[in-house]
Amino acid sequence: MPRFQIKPYTVLITATGKSPITLSLRPVPLLVGLGVLAGLPIAWIALLLYQNVQLAQRNQNLSETASEVLTELNAIGNEIEVLKHRAGLPDHSGDSTRLPDRDGDKIPPRGGIAQAAPAEAMFDEARRQLPSLETMLSRAVKPALEQTLEAEAEQAAAFPSGKPLAGEPSISSEFGLRPNPFGLRGYEMHEGVDFAGPVGKPILATAEGVVVRADYNGGYGNHVKIDHGYSYETLYAHLSDLEVKIGDRVQRGDVVGYLGSTGRSSGPHLHYSIYRNGQAVNPRYYLKLAETNQETK
Repeated sequence: MPRFQIKPYTVLITATGKSPITLSLRPVPLLVGLGVLAGLPIAWIALLLYQNVQLAQRNQNLSETASEVLTELNAIGNEIEVLKHRAGLPDHSGDSTRLPDRDGDKIPPRGGIAQAAPAEAMFDEARRQLPSLETMLSRAVKPALEQTLEAEAEQAAAFPSGKPLAGEPSISSEFGLRPNPFGLRGYEMHEGVDFAGPVGKPILATAEGVVVRADYNGGYGNHVKIDHGYSYETLYAHLSDLEVKIGDRVQRGDVVGYLGSTGRSSGPHLHYSIYRNGQAVNPRYYLKLAETNQETK
């Protein structure tokens, strides 16, 4: 079977009085060239489409990033409002520098055609909000919060929650109405809790404060009274010896004296009272004592 072959062609162009022009045409290179020329517009269009897709994807990613930045910035603004409330500063939650919090703030009625926000506009809004948030945090919130935390720490240190004796205390008399402790007829009000123990056992301050009494009293014997501030005072009575004097500042756990049986006492014990606004309150609620600690005396 004969093979099909594409033969070259010769084109002769003549004109009167002119030398003839001869063109040799090779079909294969010619067809290849025409194909390349025809494919160039298609390739160019495909390249443009690819670039547009890539640009659209980058714009989408940029918009999502801008939205995330603005959302995080709004969350920071909400946290700053919480810190302002903790610090006792006035609430400015209606400030126009904050966007509505979709999770917390009540969004007023609104609507309209939804249009995607440009990434540039969202980044501009973030740049606008950031300086005011930084200024508010550094100049107002931080100093006020530090003062609040310091005051809270002082109040916590002044709260009489410590135990007046080391170890597990043995309660010999509860707060409130009780029979006469010397076996006589009748009842009396007891403004504290009595802890039985050996003479000489260290008695500990239950909170930070200033000693306002450290002397002998006929009923309480050797006793110490501490003013803790914040309307709290504590009393430690029937001590065998005192370790502090009036005006001393003590910390929670400092030794103020030693257990004894001075004053109106039927045996070695510590009488411990807590006063709030000048009124005796039950120390059990502050010490979180177990109900099984009581002994009959």
